[in-house]
Amino acid sequence: MSVKTGMSSGQMQGITILLVDDDVDCRMLIRDAIFQCKVSNRVYEVSSGQEALDFLHRRDKWGRAPRPGLIYLDIEMPGINGQTVLKAIKANPDLRDIPVVMMTGVSDERQMQMAAKTGANSYTIKPANAEQFLKTVVTSTNYWLTIHQYPGHHIPPELCRR
Repeated sequence: MSVKTGMSSGQMQGITILLVDDDVDCRMLIRDAIFQCKVSNRVYEVSSGQEALDFLHRRDKWGRAPRPGLIYLDIEMPGINGQTVLKAIKANPDLRDIPVVMMTGVSDERQMQMAAKTGANSYTIKPANAEQFLKTVVTSTNYWLTIHQYPGHHIPPELCRR
């Protein structure tokens, strides 16, 4: 699968997206918005911080899970919250390069500062308005899948302007 960027699949491989949110409706809205971006990336969903860690470490039912290239992570979840999951991701040398977008309803300065210090790549508020929520996810997804460049997911040097 490849991101639709005008590059061939040999030039850029599609990345797996992991949605981590305990709210099934929020996961559905995020998933639907990602599909509106018309990308062919695989999207996986988990409903808790523990399940996210199991997915990332390929434990239990996630033994064959792919390595995600982008994670949308909620903060407020029962059990292991999103801030704890973020700390575990950024503390692990095998996972710390995965972009993590905190996609949360928590508009709290302290939570934003904590996420930034821990290494969140983005902090996005889930707007109460469903249409605005979809626009937020579409914009974020387009940025992370088509504009942001990182190892293994970038425009080849011969297509860059110098």
